[in-house]
Amino acid sequence: MKLLILTDGINGVVYHRLFTPHLRMQIDGQADVSVCQSQEEWLTLDYRAFDLVIFSRWLGARHYDVLKKIADSGTPYVVDIDDYWVLPKYNPAYWVYRKGIKQGVKDAINYADAVITTTPALAKEIRQINENVIIASNCLDYTHKQWEAEPMERTDKVKVGWVGGVTHEEDLKLIADQIKGMDIEFYICGYTPGEIWNRIAKSMPDAKIVEGTSVFEYGEVYRHFDFVVAPLQDTKFNQCKSELKIVEASAYKKPIICSAVYPYLYHQANDGVLLVTQNDWRTAIQKMIDVGHSVRQSMGVSNYDYCQKHHNLDLHNLTRLQLYKSLCK
Repeated sequence: MKLLILTDGINGVVYHRLFTPHLRMQIDGQADVSVCQSQEEWLTLDYRAFDLVIFSRWLGARHYDVLKKIADSGTPYVVDIDDYWVLPKYNPAYWVYRKGIKQGVKDAINYADAVITTTPALAKEIRQINENVIIASNCLDYTHKQWEAEPMERTDKVKVGWVGGVTHEEDLKLIADQIKGMDIEFYICGYTPGEIWNRIAKSMPDAKIVEGTSVFEYGEVYRHFDFVVAPLQDTKFNQCKSELKIVEASAYKKPIICSAVYPYLYHQANDGVLLVTQNDWRTAIQKMIDVGHSVRQSMGVSNYDYCQKHHNLDLHNLTRLQLYKSLCK
């Protein structure tokens, strides 16, 4: 089975949704995977040479030209959708999506032979456009170097970490005031110079700011923390996101405190997750501090075990392969 991945670069979405699962397929001999990263080449490729084409969300400025080229070849395609296409107004990409990306994503879903997504909530939205949708949760390949770095030596100060990008400015506002004056070292990881990040840093002046790095290295920051936090505003867009931050924390056997909203409510049975109700972050963080190091370690192991079972890359790749084979008949 010959698969073709179309992507114009490696960002976080591509790393988790395309690179990691399909590299594993290639290594395991389950498929012959080719990758094309040039938008110009997308219009010159002979798609008939492949059994299936796979891409994430949309295909850039020549989106519809590429879709037509694929359609004319008679080769089926699968689109992977990891985010809801209707963005809240505070999202930095809101106006760009309004000007055409949103419709492009919806049309990619509509014409696709099948869609792969991350959670039941997002699958429900996709199913209104295309009924042939399957769920393959976000997973990690724990053999990748960034998920197996040595942990940092412990210090007396409890270290609390948050990892993310500028689109989470509103989410960080949930904890900004509540952590002031707490006896912790708080880390914000993912910083890149710019107006939004500068606002975030200003709102949390006592936080240690860690600059962002490549998608192949960012996971190593988790080794610094005693536990992780994942605040999330309760919006429809966020409800359609995935539990990736929980899974990332699991790689380093760290417990995590999350807002009691979807997608984190999918992990109510995960003993390594503490869910925050009524946005009472100060109480939750203090509770995680008070339980002590050994209990946090035990919770971290629980998180690891839970994610190994429910976010297992090999199992979710079997789901992908079953779909791919059904489309290539």
